[in-house]
Amino acid sequence: MEIDADLVVTRAEITDAAAATFADSTVIPDRYARPDEVGDGVVVGDDESHELPLVDMARLLDSESSEAETAKLGSACRDWGFFQLTNHGLDESVVQEMKNNAMQFFRLPLEKKNAVGIRAGGLRGFGHHFSGPSRDKLDWAESLILTTQENEQANMELWPADPPTFRDALEKYSLQMSGLARRLVGFMASDL
Repeated sequence: MEIDADLVVTRAEITDAAAATFADSTVIPDRYARPDEVGDGVVVGDDESHELPLVDMARLLDSESSEAETAKLGSACRDWGFFQLTNHGLDESVVQEMKNNAMQFFRLPLEKKNAVGIRAGGLRGFGHHFSGPSRDKLDWAESLILTTQENEQANMELWPADPPTFRDALEKYSLQMSGLARRLVGFMASDL
């Protein structure tokens, strides 16, 4: 199978110079501007309106409403490719703890974030994204990509140790999200 080079995502370390660009800037530097990719910003025409499909996990799990909600989930997957999940059942304290740790991580000085920086030729870790036909362009964002499932690709060295509660929060969050994903995939498969 041949891979389309325009779809390949690569990553790069964030340098002091790039970080300085983010600080208090009101002008988008050329390295980040993508005017040809953005278009006029119109997603839906004036005569169109669309609502994001909502899928209710509680209804999926309820024997009386499961069949109808599973059909709704299948339709959202086929027709939209995505949906918003409500009543997902995740422990809100676990979600909030993960959000708090992520905010603390991204507020750290660059040298501390780069301790888990992207390694040459890798995708995981802290860094920038390059993708598509404008590989020379950078995202106006910092990102941290981690593998959370126990497999040969999980690299705990890239899991931040600062803030000190980050790893524990990520592990708890990942376990809950994995369980939710398995349940959702089961309902998706049943709609096939």
